[in-house]
Amino acid sequence: RDRAARRPRARATARRPRPRDRARAMSATHGACARAHDAANVPVLTLIALACVAGIAGALDPLVVTKGFLAYIVLDGLWIALWPRCVPSAAAVVVAHHVVTAALLAYPLRHPERAIETCRNGLVEANTLFLILRRRVRRGSAMHAVWNGLYVATLAPVRFAWQPYLLWHFYANVTKDDVWWEKVQVCGAQMFLIGFNVFLVARRRVAPAKKEA
Repeated sequence: RDRAARRPRARATARRPRPRDRARAMSATHGACARAHDAANVPVLTLIALACVAGIAGALDPLVVTKGFLAYIVLDGLWIALWPRCVPSAAAVVVAHHVVTAALLAYPLRHPERAIETCRNGLVEANTLFLILRRRVRRGSAMHAVWNGLYVATLAPVRFAWQPYLLWHFYANVTKDDVWWEKVQVCGAQMFLIGFNVFLVARRRVAPAKKEA
């Protein structure tokens, strides 16, 4: 009788997942979420980057680019807010980045004649695309070297030269005749995006140091 009474307990205990198994299952779920997010972003960011180039070249209406860009930012921001593990880290910062970007994109919606600024600022998404593509291939492979080369080659020119120049351009030219709060909206948002660029690079430099320590 004692053995019969103990068997159900033993079976019940055996069915309980171990903490290590739960951690593995959770890690696999997070990895699948991140892969799905990257897989969705690659074609969309490719289209956005090409659309920005086409808008600058006069082959596409910049206002159409602005609307499409805003739709992407809103949907991607909701995705990250609901499933923070779909990005490698700092999901709250990335969501804040999307909110500020949406505020910046609202400006050319009120001033359609200035929608070309969306295309000029949106060139940064090419660098983001190279970053994601580099992350999705095996380190040390030929394709990793290709995407890493493109990412590094466009990082400083786009994020630390072009976008700071656009801040001056927005202040001195684009919003010079606007009301004060639109100046704050546009220039403040651009300053945040530049700060986000610094955070993005600093975070990636600190992460390897932590692994070595």
